[in-house]
Amino acid sequence: MEDHTSVSITWSLEDSHRRYHVTKLSEFAEDIVGLVGKMGGTVCDVLVVDSRVASAEVEKSSIKQAEHVADPGVAIRVFHNGSSGFVYCTSHEIGDLQKAAELAVSQARAGTADEDFKGLPEPTRHVVIEDIYDSRLAALEPETAVDMLIALVNEASDDERITSVNAGLTASVEEVALANSNGIVDCQKITYFDVFAEAVARSGDSMFSGLDYASSRRMDVNSPVIVGGSAKQHAIDGLSHAKMQTGDYPVVLDPLAAGYILASALGGGVNAENIQRKRSYLVDKLGTEIGSEILSVYDDPTLQWGLGSTSFDGEGVAARKKTVVERGELKTYLFDSYTAGKDSVENTGNSSRGGGTWSYTDPPGISFSNMVVERGDASLEEMIEECGRGVYLRITFDSPNLATGEFSGLMMEGYTIENGETGPSIRQSTMGINLLDMFSRIDIAGSKSRNAFGVETPALRISHARIGGSE
Repeated sequence: MEDHTSVSITWSLEDSHRRYHVTKLSEFAEDIVGLVGKMGGTVCDVLVVDSRVASAEVEKSSIKQAEHVADPGVAIRVFHNGSSGFVYCTSHEIGDLQKAAELAVSQARAGTADEDFKGLPEPTRHVVIEDIYDSRLAALEPETAVDMLIALVNEASDDERITSVNAGLTASVEEVALANSNGIVDCQKITYFDVFAEAVARSGDSMFSGLDYASSRRMDVNSPVIVGGSAKQHAIDGLSHAKMQTGDYPVVLDPLAAGYILASALGGGVNAENIQRKRSYLVDKLGTEIGSEILSVYDDPTLQWGLGSTSFDGEGVAARKKTVVERGELKTYLFDSYTAGKDSVENTGNSSRGGGTWSYTDPPGISFSNMVVERGDASLEEMIEECGRGVYLRITFDSPNLATGEFSGLMMEGYTIENGETGPSIRQSTMGINLLDMFSRIDIAGSKSRNAFGVETPALRISHARIGGSE
């Protein structure tokens, strides 16, 4: 592998900010609400975003790009007889905002009336979540970022079997303000730090890619080396491979696999819009058992340094912890103001503007803040040992069919389990299972959690699932 110490990146997260300066972003959002109101948009909300993003990417062991982007923007949403108009503006300039406001009002008036719209949220008290902003990211020096990226690439490539490395680092600092025509005015600062690595290993005719990543609200100078080393090790581990006979096997889901599946399976499954439109396999399942007693899941926007932690949701509703699944029983769906009004139920405060970073380019949707799966007391090694013979699934990037609840996913990184130990990697195999069956067959939860695709989850063991082998 070549020496990567010549990589150079020039940015600062502080140096390009105040061009669009306003005294307070919350006051600016409130002023825009007044502007929209004067144009006839008497029912509206406004999101103001002022973000700075620094990123660098290495492709095939060479620097691909490095950039710093200042991204100010405003989202305006107007309602007229329940019909909505949504326009965003990539500027904080008054002339641009006037045009955006006019267009949003025009869209709302041109739409079809919707009697299910019961209004925007009223002001409520909320607890200010402190652990969502890391001042070290705002003061990130170019040299520090370069050193972290170099350390990642060097660690990932530190083996003669590694032929190339793809890696990246992203750091963002964001201030968001939200105001609506009912008097809600809120503001918060958030940060985001992400590193990823893909290492490609080759030995003879065998080749395998190892992946890992880490995301957080705060800067962790050690995570690049950890991620790089993990990607390297999994690339090397995957070089030895074996075929798997089709059959039913116990499956241990690594947190990466569990998080990716659950983000869609539960995140989409309990989305009230999907429920109301009959697009979810969890329709009419409220108050029923959908999983084993091992499975308990919470939505916790107060989680310390959680990627989705927030003081208020995407419509300004106070964020609060709630139980979604308790010992296998489905306790609640997730609502925003519209879906709660339509069903005449309490708004759960799950309107989302994007999660880890807030976006002004799309209307709000419904989402978990931080999905938290309750831990058990077994180590990963104990879970694998108790399988005897089975499968350890580390990574899949396939999502279930939310309407039917069926999941059939390619095991992008999976390993055989023989005599209670992980063995060679499995190639060209799939896992197939109905989601309700998967939840009900969870018989062990791990004792350690990690954040995987927005889900704080331990490893989970499924007593049996159908594995489509290559022989």
